Amino acid sequence: MKTVNQYLVGMIEASLTAFCFGLLGVFGKWAFDSGFTVGNLLSYRFLVASLVLWVVLLSFRRRLILQSPKQIFIFALLGIFGYGLMSVAYLYSIKGLSLTMASLILYTYPFWVSLFSCVFTKQRMTKQEFGSLVLAAFGLVLLLGGQIKVHEMNAAIAGIASAIIYALYIMVSGKLQNGVNPLVSSMYVITFGAVALLLYYQPPMNNVSAITSNHMMIIAGIAILSTVLPLTLELSALQKIKSTEFSLIMMLEPISAAIWGALIFNEKLEFQQIMGALIILAALILRLFKKEMLLKRYKVPST
Repeated sequence: MKTVNQYLVGMIEASLTAFCFGLLGVFGKWAFDSGFTVGNLLSYRFLVASLVLWVVLLSFRRRLILQSPKQIFIFALLGIFGYGLMSVAYLYSIKGLSLTMASLILYTYPFWVSLFSCVFTKQRMTKQEFGSLVLAAFGLVLLLGGQIKVHEMNAAIAGIASAIIYALYIMVSGKLQNGVNPLVSSMYVITFGAVALLLYYQPPMNNVSAITSNHMMIIAGIAILSTVLPLTLELSALQKIKSTEFSLIMMLEPISAAIWGALIFNEKLEFQQIMGALIILAALILRLFKKEMLLKRYKVPST
């Protein structure tokens, strides 16, 4: 049985995951301003991230690389039909939706996680869990603000698909990756995701010499800080906390993005956005930090 300490470590890892993923917007803005296309950025991001993990594991943990065919098949599913397919669906949704609408649809995934948990694992949602999700959703709408527009219905469908795919990814990872070293898991998942994205976008590889030092810093930053680190933390957190708890904590990601935008690009937060962030935090506190819940669900180790 998991202990309170493991639960708290899992929550910290999930929170750090959200803050690292929040940097995606920063690196994305720098990348697009530097001339990257969406396809090139995604392909280079996953390719470099996978190479970094292969070098690290070959250098320090080589014995962990060998995995059973069944486990490698699971990695392939998670990489290709999880992260890879979710990324493509989300970016396709942005083409026909306002960025706010695309973000709002993507962040419905905590609801999908809760729904699938009820259907497939028979975990009933408590009144407290339902109230926290509704409260967090309301805060998310206030935080994102902006214009909510739908230009193409197919884009809306793609947005819903991205949320459902990510919800399934979280649930499958929590179920089938328990006990697998997070570094090994993230290496294979990112590698298979890189293969899928390279085949889909087919970015030019014959003009590497045209990549400047600024481009290299952006690629390295998004590959390490917004891919390797958060994905590894995510897989580690899912071994310690429930997928429904993880998905709710990940609603810190838009708060993180807003904070990074204010710190790096001097973007001002409106009163409505600040209130939205505070409401999301209140929902997290209501759901995750109740002392009675911790002591009831997790056995405190004897000293």
